[in-house]
Amino acid sequence: MQDGENTLPLAGIRVIDLSRVLAGPFCTHTLANLGAEVIKVEDRKGDETRYWAPFTQDMSDSFMALNFNKRGIVVDLKSEEGPQIIRELVAGADVLVENFKTGDMEKFGLGYEALNTLNPALVYTSIAAFGRRGPRAKYPGYETLLQAYSGIMSFTGMPDGEPVRTGVSFLDLTSGLAAALATVVALYRRKETGRGAKVEGSLLQSALGLMLVQLVPFFNNNRLPKKLGSGHASATPYQAFRTADGWVLIAAANQNLWERLAHAIGVAWMIDEPAFKDNPSRMANLEAFLGHLNTALAEWETAAVVETLLRAGVPCSPINNLAELMADGQVDALDAFIAVDDPEYGRLRTSGIPFHLSGFGSRTVTRPPKLGEHTRQVLRELDYDDARIDALYEKGAVA
Repeated sequence: MQDGENTLPLAGIRVIDLSRVLAGPFCTHTLANLGAEVIKVEDRKGDETRYWAPFTQDMSDSFMALNFNKRGIVVDLKSEEGPQIIRELVAGADVLVENFKTGDMEKFGLGYEALNTLNPALVYTSIAAFGRRGPRAKYPGYETLLQAYSGIMSFTGMPDGEPVRTGVSFLDLTSGLAAALATVVALYRRKETGRGAKVEGSLLQSALGLMLVQLVPFFNNNRLPKKLGSGHASATPYQAFRTADGWVLIAAANQNLWERLAHAIGVAWMIDEPAFKDNPSRMANLEAFLGHLNTALAEWETAAVVETLLRAGVPCSPINNLAELMADGQVDALDAFIAVDDPEYGRLRTSGIPFHLSGFGSRTVTRPPKLGEHTRQVLRELDYDDARIDALYEKGAVA
């Protein structure tokens, strides 16, 4: 095997990426990190994340995070020639990923039925905000909007605080990861049937899948989840506590761990207190219980209490910022990032696939493409000669 040779499981799979912003690009980011060849197709303005601050020189960090290991071309789908270029790409592709508004791909003649006729082996992966059917199918949507609509914001934040979104766009990212999984499943089935499939995912469906712990009590007893801050709906102590110099997260989710915690921080008397004797009792007397713990933990510095609790076998952690996380050493051991040393941008890194596969090699990492960087190259691969390509540039069909 040559150094950097692509020996990952999706080596040889070609993906046409017609998605933008986050969910779709994260799907294709995952496929690329599994070895697929990804051709990112943008319009003349480019993926809108290209304009999101902050920037590393002239490239948005948001765009950069999601678009390593992709080639980039510009095709104007509203031009006469644009959809035909996509059809020619699809004819030799394995996967197409798109997250246009519902109905837009059909307007361009690039819907599933049309492309399935052209390439029956194609896996057509479609990601929407609300889904591709129903009264909101054509509604636009972004992460925060779906956190609001799905109900997640109604139980996120402090009990007396305003609704807040989570700091990570987890619906976009989960939707992208689910779409990548479904795409791989469709490719696996294709090995037996020879036929592709249509994959549909949505941020709303991802939200519903992630809320199963909240949905079952609602379905069974019409019980609405409440805002708990960093706390847990079913177990205590399981939340963040203020220390003398910061914060510590303690996750003592069973009786054994609670008793270890109580002995370690000097509140063993609480173990025999009837109001705190077991988890149901502690949950029923939560305010008083947490009041005693807050008083005790306020006397400890974060590093000292973390060391003491870990020595006692109690799960806990300081509430790190990213710099503190990277300095800890655990992340380095996981080999979690992909990186490239680029002569123009310097050393660039982003997250790779969030798991390890034994028996596979790696691939050479490439930086995210500049807008239209590979248009001419990809058109030449379609056997377009330079005169034809130049004419497309002059018409504005490509860039």
